[in-house]
Amino acid sequence: MTVAVSAIVAGVVAGVGAYYAGTLAAPVKEVVKEVTKTVTSTTTLAPGAPYTTTVTITPPPTTITKTVTTTVTTTPTATLPPKEKVKIGCSLPLSGIFAAGCTIEIPPAIQMIVDDYNAKGGLYLPEYGRRVPVELIMYDCKSDVETLMRQYEKLIIEDKADYIIGTWGTSLNFAIVPLAEKYRHPLIIFAGQSQQLASAVKAGDLKWIFLVLPQSHVLGKHVADYLVYMGAKNIGIIYINDLHGIENAGAIYSALYAKGIMPVIYESYPLGVMDLSPLIKKLKDANVDALVACSYPDDHILLIRQSIALDFSPKIWIDGPGSILPPLTVDLFGPEVMKGISHYHGARCFRDSPKFMEFRERWYKYSGVYPPNGEMRQYAAYEMLFQAIEKYGLDKEKVRDALAKETFETFMGKAKFLAGDYLDVEGQGFIGQWQGDVIDEVVWPLEVASAKPIVKPPWPK
Repeated sequence: MTVAVSAIVAGVVAGVGAYYAGTLAAPVKEVVKEVTKTVTSTTTLAPGAPYTTTVTITPPPTTITKTVTTTVTTTPTATLPPKEKVKIGCSLPLSGIFAAGCTIEIPPAIQMIVDDYNAKGGLYLPEYGRRVPVELIMYDCKSDVETLMRQYEKLIIEDKADYIIGTWGTSLNFAIVPLAEKYRHPLIIFAGQSQQLASAVKAGDLKWIFLVLPQSHVLGKHVADYLVYMGAKNIGIIYINDLHGIENAGAIYSALYAKGIMPVIYESYPLGVMDLSPLIKKLKDANVDALVACSYPDDHILLIRQSIALDFSPKIWIDGPGSILPPLTVDLFGPEVMKGISHYHGARCFRDSPKFMEFRERWYKYSGVYPPNGEMRQYAAYEMLFQAIEKYGLDKEKVRDALAKETFETFMGKAKFLAGDYLDVEGQGFIGQWQGDVIDEVVWPLEVASAKPIVKPPWPK
């Protein structure tokens, strides 16, 4: 499986990188000014949707008493079904429009945690009193929502997965939330930021969902505070027209509005966009000195390439998750081009601890590329799930309650889910920045920063 993960990542990175590297120097006039594909998906979340629960009534224990000179009482114990493996399942967009981000971010983390536990003999199940090997079931949904939902239902009903893990992307994770609630499976969602989900979790309407990343309302406040600190004057917000872009851009806009700041540009673009030059020209004509881009990797690469070609270089640039992936940023453009570009996915700088640097190197061995620093939070979340399983076994309700209430000791330090907000990990930040190196810094909030934020310099000539 390690080889498979490496091959998947290498294939996607090579394809995306080769395309954009080959077109990096192309003049603007040669860009095909046509949107060749617009993907629109609507998913309706219905918190509290009805589900079927099967209740098995077990007769009380039978007591047999035989009196001679003493009384002997025998209580039969329930016989556990045979258990030779613990099944952990997920469906990921390993191909299709979301593959570039997913293949770098998700498969290595899941495979690493499974391998780490299998090296110890598997997960300890208290009801069996022994370790049981972990089997990982991973499907490719091909970036298609309907396929994704069928595969998660298959994992639960046909494959009999003991536990499931979330997928990649806000809109895809949004789609599987009702399944987790219906079948009462605790679901850790790493790659997803949605105010709708966050609010439903906070209100208690979603009882089985655990959100790792800082959610839109948290993210919006930090980005707004950062922009003010950096001295932004004319702010432009652009975003991809899907759930991630719409919700996060809206949260940032609202946080700025609360400070009495109105962006001069607030505009979306479609999935699969092939030309951002008209939008970049608008930003440039509006004298935007602070750009916020809620973007995915593919369109973010296009945004950088065409901004260089049009000489649009705002002194403040913050995005997410577009610039977090080293293979599609510093490896593709070089550290000097990326210098000064910030992102709202900063967690901990790898240089903060030898353990973090070791994690970075292990990730490289699994996938052939270096990870964003936020992937440490993902691994820590899976550590929490596995620790809860080792404490409460296959009782999903008890595991859910543990994730909701308990503090866990992870390789990043103490960690606890703050319902509807994020996974609170010891010492973590919220905004990262490339500062001319292949490892990005954490720059916000200042009290946990690994480096002070810098103004983005002009593009190198």
